[in-house]
Amino acid sequence: MTANAVDKKEISAGALVDTLFGLEKMPDRTARHQAIADEELHHYLFDVGQDQNQAALPLINVPHYRSKVIAKKTIVDLVPYLDELALFEQQWGFVKKQGDRESWCHQMKADAVPILERVIDLCQKQKLLQPKALYSYFFCAAEKETLYLYKSNKADVFLTIDFPRLKNGVCVTDKFVQTGTGKFDTIAAVAVNMGRNATEMAKRWLAVGKDLDYRYFHGFVLEMLNAMTRCAAATLAKEECCLGDVYFLGTAKQGNAKVQSALIKMLDASLIDIAFSRNYLMMPEYSSLAIVFPH
Repeated sequence: MTANAVDKKEISAGALVDTLFGLEKMPDRTARHQAIADEELHHYLFDVGQDQNQAALPLINVPHYRSKVIAKKTIVDLVPYLDELALFEQQWGFVKKQGDRESWCHQMKADAVPILERVIDLCQKQKLLQPKALYSYFFCAAEKETLYLYKSNKADVFLTIDFPRLKNGVCVTDKFVQTGTGKFDTIAAVAVNMGRNATEMAKRWLAVGKDLDYRYFHGFVLEMLNAMTRCAAATLAKEECCLGDVYFLGTAKQGNAKVQSALIKMLDASLIDIAFSRNYLMMPEYSSLAIVFPH
């Protein structure tokens, strides 16, 4: 039933309810139904009742400080999470100039999509990408624009991350419980590794002067890193703890070395072959870190 199927003139205010298909008339409630609701709803949802020892329902129960490796993924698994717009525009440089969006999409179908198909086919045949990921949950709290991640004792801080405060005065840390309250939120950290084969292939193409091939391959692998992270976030969402936005903390060649080294250690990222070199760089090259905010 849609809003057009309901005669709004015959329905009193408050009797209409929004649905995905418009306004609908609320189902009739008998006097008995209303009496039960008035008598029992408060008791069951908001009162302990006669049993004063009744425990609260554990709505969220996830293991903290226990890294979990995500089941092996293939390129086919990750393609649905690939941001083709970011790949074509930001990584490959197919920037929209003049004309409408539809014309640009037709151009991408003719020029960029065949390249993408060739890169995917090459990666599959040569096994250039070996996606791996793991994640773990940590307790955290915030103060002003700084997010604090704590060790398992909830006393010692192992990492601080500073976030920008926007011009409208809002900062992502405003959504977290504040330090000093004795309470903590939960945040998830994700590590992703595309394997060493991708790094070797990229170096080989650069060494022989295949700059264009390198650019297409390099950009594709970077976006696949993001795709694997989004795939991991989808896994987290099933556990109903961290359902918020993904905040990328950089790759091997971009990011805060102090933040990355601390997370690599706490995540035990060596489980998926990620390490931190003496030059303060993540290894292998095509690896990345991110955090997923709580809902």
